[in-house]
Amino acid sequence: MILVYLISLFIAPQLWIEPFVGLRVDLIIYPVWIILIIVASRTNDLLFLNAQDKIFIGMIFWIIVTSIVNVENALTGTVMFNYIKWFILYKLIAITLSKDDGLKSVIKSSIFIVYIIVFEAIQHKFSPDGIGWAGQGLGWVDQSVLDAGGTGRTRWINIFDGPGVFCVMFTFILPFLLQYLDKHYSLTVKFISLTLLGPLLFAIWTTGSRGGFLATLAIIGAYILSRMNISFLTMVKIGGLLIAVYVAAPSHLTQVKDDNNSAQHRVDMWMEGIEMVELNPLFGIGKGNFASYTGTLIAHNSSIEVMGELGVPGFFMWIALLYLSFKNIRLYIDSEDNPVRASYAKGVSLSLIGYLVSSFFITLEYETLYFILAITRSMVYYKNIEVEFNRKDFYIVTGLMLGFYLVLKVFVKMYF
Repeated sequence: MILVYLISLFIAPQLWIEPFVGLRVDLIIYPVWIILIIVASRTNDLLFLNAQDKIFIGMIFWIIVTSIVNVENALTGTVMFNYIKWFILYKLIAITLSKDDGLKSVIKSSIFIVYIIVFEAIQHKFSPDGIGWAGQGLGWVDQSVLDAGGTGRTRWINIFDGPGVFCVMFTFILPFLLQYLDKHYSLTVKFISLTLLGPLLFAIWTTGSRGGFLATLAIIGAYILSRMNISFLTMVKIGGLLIAVYVAAPSHLTQVKDDNNSAQHRVDMWMEGIEMVELNPLFGIGKGNFASYTGTLIAHNSSIEVMGELGVPGFFMWIALLYLSFKNIRLYIDSEDNPVRASYAKGVSLSLIGYLVSSFFITLEYETLYFILAITRSMVYYKNIEVEFNRKDFYIVTGLMLGFYLVLKVFVKMYF
């Protein structure tokens, strides 16, 4: 079922390939998947909830509460349906992958399927009529690029219909190709990985995504640091130092302008997000209401959108979900003697880091995030590790939440 799901997510034949067009694959895949779990006598796993599962459910409950409090939320039904569906997906994937080699299998399947779209992106970029396989055109680009003879940016369909979101598909698999360069793999595997990296990096370039470019640098940089045996905590400290240097730098170095003021618009929306949580820190403005509140755009930043729409409690639970995912990976690696399995886990951590970097520039509150979180959940399922959310974890998540808010506040103040 994982393979079928990945095809429906990335290639999405239900949107452009006959006779599948119009088929509600989610209403087919999910029930069949649940039946398979039950037949495999894993109903107890489906019903068992650890700390991360409970926090996920708590966030869904808070989405419902904020939707009730903010009565003008027109997207309440859609939002609640999506998050409930994503929680079910998260549980199904985690249970399915908890079998032997489940992690290895999903990574290889993801590389294979996404690589089909790598070829699509390259062909789309050089298409004489600018039309891709699914009939989609090229995305928006600065007029100066067109004046210089350039073309638009590649994009796909479904949730990947914007260049920035499309790039996430490629940065998702980039860490897994990099991890095949580890010393634990044969020269043949390393050669194949290096061969595949070239077209993948070019596909990333065709999207013209600023966030995707920074995510690529972050993934490659984090991979190099991991090869130098630098701890994850040290990486976080280095990242925090770089952010501090960036915030303290002169405005002419930190301000990024283009002909259409896209960076300016993003920071405008970030300021709006701060305003939302300051005006109503408990309930926010309700999930799905960001564009209605601003009257123009969404946040173009997942963290700010969650913070503004769900208030402090909802933002806390969202950060906690991410934090526990990294904790899952660390506990898995600490308990894993097999270097190959450990390298796959490292690839998942880099993939999640890349996703979060991208989400700082575009809103990525999609099922792709919860797909990655489900992979991390499967690791502790496989190892039978009981993951707790203790007082120390509470303080760490609170610190991360407050640190993000303060850095964002300072940045917005300095930008204008």
